[in-house]
Amino acid sequence: MDTISQVVPTLDHVVGQKTAVAVLRTAINAYFHDCTKASEEQAFPHLLISGPAGTGKTLLSEIVAREVACNLTIELAQNIRTPEHVHGALMMLEPGDIWFLDEIQDLSSAAQVTLYRALEERKLFLGKKHVVTLPSFCLIGATTDEHLLTRSMRERFRIQIRTTHYSDEETFLLIQQRAKRLRWTIEEDAVHQLASKSRGTPRLAVRLLESAKQQASAAGTDLITAAHVEAMCRTEQIDSLGLDAVEQRYLNILREGEGAVRLNVIATQMGLPRQSIEMFESDFIRLDLITKSEKGRMLTAKGHEHLTATTG
Repeated sequence: MDTISQVVPTLDHVVGQKTAVAVLRTAINAYFHDCTKASEEQAFPHLLISGPAGTGKTLLSEIVAREVACNLTIELAQNIRTPEHVHGALMMLEPGDIWFLDEIQDLSSAAQVTLYRALEERKLFLGKKHVVTLPSFCLIGATTDEHLLTRSMRERFRIQIRTTHYSDEETFLLIQQRAKRLRWTIEEDAVHQLASKSRGTPRLAVRLLESAKQQASAAGTDLITAAHVEAMCRTEQIDSLGLDAVEQRYLNILREGEGAVRLNVIATQMGLPRQSIEMFESDFIRLDLITKSEKGRMLTAKGHEHLTATTG
């Protein structure tokens, strides 16, 4: 479960994501209106949430489940490998339940076909003569890239929203809110420092705040100061942009390379799978630290400037 979700109970408490929140609020109000006219229990409409990692997709899903008072089952799509896995998961649902499928783009094509047929017809076809009628349920899919889903799968979602990275101001408010709900005291300068290192990603902001709190507690105080943030960054080798040692190593490999460096070379030098590296590359591109081409990855002028300022 996303750490933020433990302390944000309603849409009214969500910082940022104004468009997504507005769409969900309208959908929830419409759902309650329609339920008053329905003769049987209705499920919330199927919902697809797209957006960068760590920007609150799980959080919004949990809030929807709370707002409509429905049971929520969370599953990672990598665990749903075959149509039979889809059958098993759907047959466990009760009327009105919400099934949250994280990283839904990882479903195989066969599993997607089985799932979107179930969404369309509310039936499972287990054999030529064995058909199971499903209760009314809601599927919430979360993905970093909705275009990796088949078109037929995407079209089965009645509501589609997108989360985005936060502005520095929104991240500042989110950190303040988190600290207040945990009854932690924190200096404003410390909040600004944490926000500037969070790269617009709520999940990272929360992690850095928790690390700063540990630093303050280790020093025997309940007040989180800018000095504690600085000490935390030194201890955990976090630089001015919030990059950790692994991410900094990536940038240094590009600086040491002669021209563009291919992904497989970077993966070999770092001892990491290509997929792991590709996950944090999107931040580097967004921050204008690197460029990608068919020949490989290269540092931008801004990337060189950052490394020079950080390591000399």
